Amino acid sequence: MTLIRQHARAEAASILTWAVLLGFVGFITTSLWRYVLNSGALDVLDDLLRSATGTLKGLIGTDGASLTYLDGWIQSYVLGNWLSLLYVIFTALFVAGMVTREMDRRTMAFLLSLPVTRAQLLVSRWMVLLGALAVLHLSHFAGILLGLAALGEAGHPGRYALAEANSLLLYLFVGGLMLVVSLFIDDFGPGTGATLGVGLGLVFVHMSTGDATGALKALRGALPFSFYDVQAIVMQGEVPWGDLALLGGGSLLLLFLAVRLFQRKQIAV
Repeated sequence: MTLIRQHARAEAASILTWAVLLGFVGFITTSLWRYVLNSGALDVLDDLLRSATGTLKGLIGTDGASLTYLDGWIQSYVLGNWLSLLYVIFTALFVAGMVTREMDRRTMAFLLSLPVTRAQLLVSRWMVLLGALAVLHLSHFAGILLGLAALGEAGHPGRYALAEANSLLLYLFVGGLMLVVSLFIDDFGPGTGATLGVGLGLVFVHMSTGDATGALKALRGALPFSFYDVQAIVMQGEVPWGDLALLGGGSLLLLFLAVRLFQRKQIAV
């Protein structure tokens, strides 16, 4: 618990800043719905997005849901794929600070001289990542609730909360991939670039293959972002047990792999 508290304190300012940002984004994107609806622009957006292809379709795709309905708006804009850019950037920066930053500062040897094992150190930092993602998603969800209150609409908070939980596990999984990659890089600058590259690369491939067929379609289905089906959750009320289990289990497997790699990592004193 001491390791968790220490790392949480070190990252508190960053986590708070991102939480405020995500809460604000959740509130603004939700509360704008009626304004855009009354302006008549939603019909134009509906037609545009129905005919959209490629990256635009992947970025803000409605999957056939009308934006003139609140849930259609929340699915596409409030909880849509574009939000992944914010979560990926936060996760990449956070993960780069877990090991690579300490290696770059030459402080890792000191940390390991304390009465803790490598596994304990890495798992404690992974737990802080989990807590940070939970805070960010709770803040975004609170922003949605405030937006609904401003609109005077009930919406489906239970479905939105489930989508947030699915999203949390998605970025915990992506964070695990980033962590494994970062363990091979000891310089903070290149390490941050690598974690950002992993996350943004996955986002780009997922968004740009929305109309893919054949092998590319199969590749897209294997990407972690394919296990976040916000349309099925928000519009149909489905509980994605399979996606939640795969992302949760995959996150733990990636943590196990990261711990094994970290235990074998050469660290200069």
